[in-house]
Amino acid sequence: MKNNKSASKQEVTQNIDVQQREDTRIKVALNPGKIKMEDVAHPDNVGKELVLDVKKDGKSYIFYGEPDNRAPAVEFRHVLAPGGAGPEPHIHTKQTETFHIISGIMVASLKGQKDVRLGPGEMIDVPPGIVHSFTNGSKEEPLVLRIVIEPALDFQWFMTEAIKSGIRNGGSQKDMPLLEAGHLMWLSRDQQRIGGMPYVMQDILFGILSLFARITGSAKNISTKPQ
Repeated sequence: MKNNKSASKQEVTQNIDVQQREDTRIKVALNPGKIKMEDVAHPDNVGKELVLDVKKDGKSYIFYGEPDNRAPAVEFRHVLAPGGAGPEPHIHTKQTETFHIISGIMVASLKGQKDVRLGPGEMIDVPPGIVHSFTNGSKEEPLVLRIVIEPALDFQWFMTEAIKSGIRNGGSQKDMPLLEAGHLMWLSRDQQRIGGMPYVMQDILFGILSLFARITGSAKNISTKPQ
C-alpha cells in the first residue's frame, strides 16, 4: 500500500513537471524580444546565395549554400509581398524556428494563442511541436525576414523540393501536384507535419499518396532525401 502511494505521488509530480515545462515553452514562444540586427550572425558562405523566386506568390527564399543536414542550423532570408500569406499552419517536430524581422510587419499565429505583431528589430522563437504560421501584416510594405532553423536537418532540402515543384507545375507553391506533395510529406514525416491533423491520419494519407507517386512515376520528380 505504501509503495502504491509513493508511485502515485511520483506520477503526479512528473505530470506537474511536464505541464510546467510546456507552459514555459509557450511563454518563451510568445515573448518577442528586441534585437539589434547587426548582432544577428550571418553565414560564413554568404556569397553562395541560392535564390528561389516564386513570383506568382510574391515570395522569395534566399538560402546560403547547398543543403547540409548535419549543420547545427540553416539560415535563409524570406521576402513576402504586401498582404501576403506565409505557409499554412504547420509543425516542425524536431526544430526550433526563429524569426528575425528585418523590415515590415509580421503577424505570427501560434495555435491557442493570440496573434503577435512584430516589427523591425524584433524576433520570436517557435519551439518544436508548436503549430504556427505567419502573414505579412502590411498591405503596403513587403515583409523581409531572416529565419533560422535549428538544427538544420532536412529543412532546406524539403523547402527546395516543394518550391521547385510548384514553380515547375504552374508557378505557385499551391501548384505542387498532390502526389508529389504527398510523397514529399511522407519522406519528411519525421520532421515536418501539417497543423490540425492527427499524425496517424497524416501517415495514412501521405503513405497512400506516396505509394501512388511511386507507381505513377511522380516520385521521380522529388530528389532523394539526403542521408
